[in-house]
Amino acid sequence: MLPRRQEQRKKPRYPRRRAAQVVFGALELPVPCVIWDISDGGARLAVARPLADLPRTFTLSFFKDASLQRKCEVVWTDSRFVGVKFI
Repeated sequence: MLPRRQEQRKKPRYPRRRAAQVVFGALELPVPCVIWDISDGGARLAVARPLADLPRTFTLSFFKDASLQRKCEVVWTDSRFVGVKFI
């Protein structure tokens, strides 16, 4: 069993299972994702794209009409998820 990583977040995360989209720019189609948990400062996402292909920064769109968006920076990745902070 792997040792548990020490919590380094400044704000607590709250569980969510919410569909969203990762937006890379005007020339690429948005990529579906699921927000697994979220805080005021960031989120944990499952993205329908190989994590190695994610750029360092992107926009997270919470609704299809893009009425709520947050700029994100990748902080960590593992085999299933990407952790982002809002910038």
